[in-house]
Amino acid sequence: MKFMKIIIGILFCFTFCFSNAQSANFGNISYEKAVNLSGKQRMLSQKVAKARLLKVLGASTSEITNEFTSSMKLFERNVKILQSNSREGSPKVKALIRQQNADWVQYKDLVSKDQIDVEKLLSKSEALLTKCHALVLAIEEDSKFNKQLNFENKASQLKVETINKAGKQRMLSQKMCLYYAACKYFKKGEKSKIACNRYVTIYNSINAAVNDLVVNELNNADIDQNLALVMDAIDSIEVNKKAFIENKIPLQKMFSMTNNVLDIFNKITSQYSLL
Repeated sequence: MKFMKIIIGILFCFTFCFSNAQSANFGNISYEKAVNLSGKQRMLSQKVAKARLLKVLGASTSEITNEFTSSMKLFERNVKILQSNSREGSPKVKALIRQQNADWVQYKDLVSKDQIDVEKLLSKSEALLTKCHALVLAIEEDSKFNKQLNFENKASQLKVETINKAGKQRMLSQKMCLYYAACKYFKKGEKSKIACNRYVTIYNSINAAVNDLVVNELNNADIDQNLALVMDAIDSIEVNKKAFIENKIPLQKMFSMTNNVLDIFNKITSQYSLL
């Protein structure tokens, strides 16, 4: 009888571990890719708002118009991918995807109007960003739990956390341009002051994150090379720091500079996810 209990116990443990091993991925994609994809939603929420505000300010080039349209399509496609891969995810993740989708429907309606209230645009973009960020953290939390169940080492979870951090800088690059444009839109007064302080704070946050990523133990030669490119991009702002703080850099130049930071961080985030 005692021997049978031991056998049953071993079989139970084997079955438990095997069933949880099926949860090592986020549906049909890895947790690394899920964090990267959900992180892109943060960036796209700000990229759409930035492009819409630039159009309000009269900077409606074909490049900005194409960016606005493509960002809207990408956001909707990404929501569908996250939904289809979350069927076996935690109730928290599923609920957050539903909330993100509901907020997106309202947000899309707002940004698609011919006339737009800029304060409402900033408020709604912040609300959608909050939902997107909460989803990233929930997927990261699920990843940590499942990786522990599957006895994966700490380096595996460090990779997920690093993808989140690098990916967040993509969003901040777009948010920085958004609030730089908002500062220019409001021109003066308390609203302008708040917007101006916001983009300078974001710039400092990106700088601090780069310093952290430079010493990340996951880095290889290719990642180091791209981090150096980010530092060069930041230096291009640093050498014009006075004009930057005083909101005197032309909008088109700020658009190009922040998109350059975005492009490099896209590469870095993908490099971390492929390690």
